[in-house]
Amino acid sequence: MYDATLDRRTSGAPRAGRLWLQLLRKGVSAGVAALVLSAAAGAQMPGAPILQDAWATAGLVGAVNVGGGSGSVYAGAVSWTPGAGRFELSGGLGFQSRTGLSSHTVYGLRAAIPFGGASSTFGFAAFAGIGGGSGRRSTSADSAANTAEIPVGAAIGWRHALGASHGLSVFASPAFVFFTGGAKSGGLFRSGLGADFGITASLGVTAGVDLGGSRANAVGGPSGVLYGVGLSYAFGRR
Repeated sequence: MYDATLDRRTSGAPRAGRLWLQLLRKGVSAGVAALVLSAAAGAQMPGAPILQDAWATAGLVGAVNVGGGSGSVYAGAVSWTPGAGRFELSGGLGFQSRTGLSSHTVYGLRAAIPFGGASSTFGFAAFAGIGGGSGRRSTSADSAANTAEIPVGAAIGWRHALGASHGLSVFASPAFVFFTGGAKSGGLFRSGLGADFGITASLGVTAGVDLGGSRANAVGGPSGVLYGVGLSYAFGRR
């Protein structure tokens, strides 16, 4: 698609230079379309890693996701970002199973504010969310682990165009996560490490891990390293 603004900014550059910049922008757009666990499903659901990229894809993005490490999580999610890309809202709903606890439904909501430029190589963002679920211990009908997670953190990311229609983004999202409910409340420092890959301008895949402080499964976890992978689709013409 012809970009008159870009053409004016580079009118004094060689033709090859203008073409390279156009390809770079297309590749970057594909890269930020890959918002799966980081932008949509992470959202913040118990059992899923805290993966938040530093950019947001304008419009509506849907995702399907699988997570593990502290039981198994299967979820769907959506995220929405206005055209200016000034903030992102995401929510997810899934199903979690853990050893010693009955399987149950989990949910998550998250808001993020990116601070980098729409076409910048490096990006920064701040985010906060809430998620929860409940599950009774299989050994006692009277014992429950009802937990809410409230993460507050920041994200830093780097991205690179791979040809004219693909892009790669890698990011870290450290956060302080407060756990309330269940047998014990308290906070932990955790950090997500992930990568987004733009398969097309609308289709992307994300994979990552979440590690740091641990809690026992009996009081809501997480215990050790969490991991996740997902597939996302950005609706609308790209």
